[in-house]
Amino acid sequence: MKTNKIRAIAIVYTPHLRRSAAIFAGVIALSLFLYGFFLLEAVAHTASRTQAQHKVQLLTSEMSELEQTYLAATRTMTRERASDLGFVSPGAVATVYASAGRGLSLRTE
Repeated sequence: MKTNKIRAIAIVYTPHLRRSAAIFAGVIALSLFLYGFFLLEAVAHTASRTQAQHKVQLLTSEMSELEQTYLAATRTMTRERASDLGFVSPGAVATVYASAGRGLSLRTE
């Protein structure tokens, strides 16, 4: 004789399964949104950094040109040339001192 064995699968009742699934889906959606947001921020930061480096290179070359012009002008400047251009020696020298705690002071020496 055969004995029939009944196999049953127990299904556990979970009253909060739908709520848990909805919260989990919300967390995943929020994570994906934040990932996209931060990825775009990183790309924008990289682009602005590249643009800033380009501006720094332009300013460096412009400053180099100005320094060369200044050095060329100071090589040609002599006391005779200055007097020809109308420069005169100062009669009195005034020195102004400034500090963080006090106001300006003027001393003539």
